[in-house]
Amino acid sequence: MSTESLAFVAEAARASAPSAKLAPGPRYWQAQAKDRLCVRLQFVPASKIEVGIWWNRVGGRPDVQLVFGLYGNSVELGSLMGNGFDAPQFHRLGFGTFAVNIAVQALKACCAPSVLVEGVLSNTAEAELATQERLRLEANRRAFWRRFGLDVVSRGDPPLDYLVGRVGRLHIVPTGMVAGQFPRCISLMDFVRERPTGF
Repeated sequence: MSTESLAFVAEAARASAPSAKLAPGPRYWQAQAKDRLCVRLQFVPASKIEVGIWWNRVGGRPDVQLVFGLYGNSVELGSLMGNGFDAPQFHRLGFGTFAVNIAVQALKACCAPSVLVEGVLSNTAEAELATQERLRLEANRRAFWRRFGLDVVSRGDPPLDYLVGRVGRLHIVPTGMVAGQFPRCISLMDFVRERPTGF
C-alpha cells in the first residue's frame, strides 16, 4: 500500500473514531489544491447543526449547505442544498457525502445514540422533469442516505420518502474524493475555531 493510501486510511479511521463533546459555535476547515475548499461547521445547541461549503471563494451564501434541526429526543434533516442535478458543478462530485460525513461526526458528538433521526426526502426542482429521470434521481437519493446508516421508508398518499434512523447507527462513508482533489472524510479534530479571512 502506498504512503498516500496509508495516510488516507489513517485519516478515515480518525474521522470515524468517537468524537469528544462538541462545543457550541462555529469552527472552520479549508484546503487548497488545484481549487480551494472552505467549510464552516456551526453547532447551536437545541437548535441546529449546519455545514456550509464554499468552493473557490468565501463569504456570502455557501455553495452547498446541509442543515439538521436538533429537537431534544430527535434530529431532523432540514435540507441538503446546492449539490443536486440542477447544480452540475457540484452534483455527484462528493460534496454531499463530504457535508454529511462532517454532520454525522457532529451529531455523534452532541447527541445520545438513542436519538431519532428523521426527515423528508424531496427536491421540488425535479417536479418538471420527465418521470423516468425523476425516478432515477429519487432512487439515487435513497441510495445516498442509506450509505450513512439511515433507512428510507415510503409513507402517505401520494407517497413521500422519509428518513428514519438513530444517531448511534449513523456512520461515515470513509472513501472517495471531493472533485477528485480532497478526501470526502475529514476529522472534526482538523477544524479550528479561528475565523479565516473572508468568512
